[in-house]
Amino acid sequence: MFELLGIVDTAKICDRILNSVEMTLVAKANSTKSETSSLIAAEIPESTGVKITPDNDNFNYSGRVNWEDSQAPVFSYPGKVVEFRFTGTSLKIELSEDNWGGENYIDVYLDDNPQPVTIKLQRKWGKSVIYNIASSLENKEHNAVIVKRTDYVAGGFEFNSIIIDGELLPANPDSEKKIEVYGDSISAGAVVEYDRAGVQDPEGDKEHLYNAYYSYASILARSYDAEVSLVAQSGASLIDGFGYWHRGTGMEAFYDKSAPLDDAPLWDFNNYNPDLVIIALGQNDSASIKIGEDLTAEAWKDRYKQFIANLRAKRPNAYFVGMFPNMYHDREWDVYLTEAIAEYRQEYNDDRVFSLIHQQVTPGHPRISEQQMMADTLRQFIDDTLIKNSFNWSLAN
Repeated sequence: MFELLGIVDTAKICDRILNSVEMTLVAKANSTKSETSSLIAAEIPESTGVKITPDNDNFNYSGRVNWEDSQAPVFSYPGKVVEFRFTGTSLKIELSEDNWGGENYIDVYLDDNPQPVTIKLQRKWGKSVIYNIASSLENKEHNAVIVKRTDYVAGGFEFNSIIIDGELLPANPDSEKKIEVYGDSISAGAVVEYDRAGVQDPEGDKEHLYNAYYSYASILARSYDAEVSLVAQSGASLIDGFGYWHRGTGMEAFYDKSAPLDDAPLWDFNNYNPDLVIIALGQNDSASIKIGEDLTAEAWKDRYKQFIANLRAKRPNAYFVGMFPNMYHDREWDVYLTEAIAEYRQEYNDDRVFSLIHQQVTPGHPRISEQQMMADTLRQFIDDTLIKNSFNWSLAN
C-alpha cells in the first residue's frame, strides 16, 4: 500500500477560492462528510495576539507525540490530536512541516461545527508557518481539536504554537477509556474520503482522501467517548522485511517507536495505558509474503505470537483483539491469524486475547461507510464477547 505516495494536485480538491480581509479559504470539493465543503486555510504573512507554546499544561494531547523538543513536539502517526479551550475572537496555529513526504493535511475542529478547517501544510524547509483558523468569533469560551489526517507517507509536522487574542483555559479531563491500535493503511484511514465504496482506489494522487478521523478506530473511540492512539502506517506488514513501507520496515521494528521508522526515538509505554489493544495487521503480509517460499505458515504464526507477547509485557492488564479488516485478501491468512491467537492463548495461558475476522467487502481501501461497518462490528464484539469475558473500561486505571 506504499504505492499511495504521490504529490497532490491541488486542483483535484479545490473548486473555488473565497477572499476575505482576514485570510484566503479554499473550498474542498467532493466532500463525503456533508454537503458543506471543508475549508483549507492558506498561509498568512503575519499575526497578532498572544502566542502560547505547546509545553503549556492546558493543551491535551492524544497518541504518540515526540517530545524531544518541548517547544516543537513532532506528530508522525495519523490521528494524533491536540485539544484545547480558549477565550477570544480569533485562532491561529503555527506549524512546521518536515518537507520530505507527500502532501500533509491537518483538520481543525472548532466548537460544535462538525465541518473542520482543513490545512494543506506549506513546505518552508524548517521555517514555521502561521495559519489563520478563525476570526470574528464570538468572545466566549471555545473548544478546538487539531487532528493529523495523514500517516507518515506524508511525513510529520511540528506543533509550534497557537495564537489567540484571549486566554488559554484548563484542558478538559482525559477520558478514562483508552484504545490503542497497531495497523496499516486501513487503520490509518487511507482513501476513506473517496466517494465510491466497494471499488478499487482511484488513480493518481490520494493523500487528500486520507483521514484518520474516519478510520474504524477513531469512529469506535468516539462511540465510547474514548481516547485512541493509532500506531498505524500505510504499507506496513507485521513481519519486518516485507510489506510496502520504507524498504520493508515492519511493525515488529517500529511498534515501540515514536514514528514508523526503525531508528526513530523509543516510545515510553508508560505515557499511555490502554484498556483495549487492537492489532489489525496481516493485509500487507498476505500481499507480500509467499507462504512456503519466504516463510512457512508456522513461522509467521510464531512471529505473530511473539508480537502479542511483546505487547503483553507492555500492557499487562489490557484486552487484545487481533483482527483482519474488511479489505479483500487471501482467506487462508484468516486461518493463520485465528490459529496464531488460539495457540498463543493456550501456550501463554492468556485468556484476554481474542480474534475477529471482518467480512470482506471491498477490493480498495475501506471508505467511511466501510470503516463504519468495522467500527460497528468491533463495538458489538466488545459489548458482547469481551464484556462476557470480564472486560471493562477501567483496566488501565
